[in-house]
Amino acid sequence: MDTTTIAQASAKFLEHLKENGKSERTIYTYRKDLEIVEAFFHGDKDIKEMRLLQVGKFLKGDSLMKKPNGEPRAARTIEKTVRVFRMMLVHAKNNGWIEELPLPKSTPMGHSGSKQDETPEGESAD
Repeated sequence: MDTTTIAQASAKFLEHLKENGKSERTIYTYRKDLEIVEAFFHGDKDIKEMRLLQVGKFLKGDSLMKKPNGEPRAARTIEKTVRVFRMMLVHAKNNGWIEELPLPKSTPMGHSGSKQDETPEGESAD
């Protein structure tokens, strides 16, 4: 299997969204979200090297929770960044760049990916 870096996976995900009719504004804001991800995980690393422990640190760390000036990000902004990150990972899995989603079970899956085999009985994956 070929190597796909985190930056390449992000770019391919954004291109996929563009091909599927997402607006330029959406692509721009998603790109900004993924720049936060790439800065934390080092975009030149193979996406297969992304581990659950690292993702957990990202989801709780300052690079997600705070702006570059140290002020807290709005909860809505954090939720969107997590959602875009998750969608990019689902896209990577669907394309065979990763085998498993390196996401904590508490990560909301929304409509872009199904975690049915990892969702406890009686709980919604949404």
